[in-house]
This record gives sequence, structure tokens and C-alpha cells, in this order.
Amino acid sequence: MDCKEVCETVFLFVDNEMGDDLRISFSDHVERCPGCADRMNYTRKFLFVIRERCTRCCAPDTLRHRILTSMPHRRSQIRPI
Repeated sequence: MDCKEVCETVFLFVDNEMGDDLRISFSDHVERCPGCADRMNYTRKFLFVIRERCTRCCAPDTLRHRILTSMPHRRSQIRPI
């Protein structure tokens, strides 16, 4: 894996949505590359802040349903509306 691929997949890694083979390659690169390690740490902190701030409000059920159905890897999380 190279820096460009890390940049493209960092959210998958941070959200634990990355397959085992890709995760190993990602982790190996981040251990050797300080720039990518910084990017990963920044992304973790960024997502933590966003999640903490956004828990106070919820999207309407119809909007949540439309968003989740548009994301194939999230379809298992769809609740009936």
C-alpha cells in the first residue's frame, strides 16, 4: 500500500470496515510512514469530535432510511420505517 491508497481508505480503517488483507497492508504502511500515521490519528480525532457533537440530534427516519439504502455495506443496519 502507498500513501495515496492510505488516504483513500483511512475512513474504512478507522471505522473498522476494512477487510483483513487490506487492514494488514494499511497497518504496515502506517507503521513505516509518519505522514500517514499523522493522517490516521487526525482522522480518528476528527471522527470522534464529529460523533460526540452529532449525537444530540437525529436525522428523520425517512432520511436515515434513504441514506442507508444508498450504501450497500450499511444495508444490514436498516430499520423499517
